[in-house]
Amino acid sequence: MIDVHRILLLVPIAVAACTQDVAEMHTAARFRSEPLALAEGFESACSDPSESFLRPDRHTAQCWIYLPPDVTAALILAHDGTHENLPRLVLQMHTTPLPDGSYRVDLENFLNVPQNSGPARRIVYDDPGSRRSMARMLDELGGEPISN
Repeated sequence: MIDVHRILLLVPIAVAACTQDVAEMHTAARFRSEPLALAEGFESACSDPSESFLRPDRHTAQCWIYLPPDVTAALILAHDGTHENLPRLVLQMHTTPLPDGSYRVDLENFLNVPQNSGPARRIVYDDPGSRRSMARMLDELGGEPISN
């Protein structure tokens, strides 16, 4: 199961090292069959009042998480955000059926910082600790790592 709270602990440290508008930090694995337990666990882990579970399409699940006030303020100031629509951490799981009947699962995270005008900025950080944690979880659920 995704430990959202452990990932949140890393956010304040990572904010200073953020880059924007580049590929997300992600981890991928291949599963022999549809990873239903992973999908159910992802949704149930996103149940705190500060979290919103979304399904943009049938293969993608997202958990949008409000951040602590100090991190939120830092992101707004550092990335010219707005206080009317607050920045959030987005954890995303995308499942792709493969031709051989197996499934590829990609776990990604990024910070979404809405702007006063124009599209939101997608702020990315590559944190080795988060990457290891996500890879370990995929492995424990039976996934075979895929090189990015």
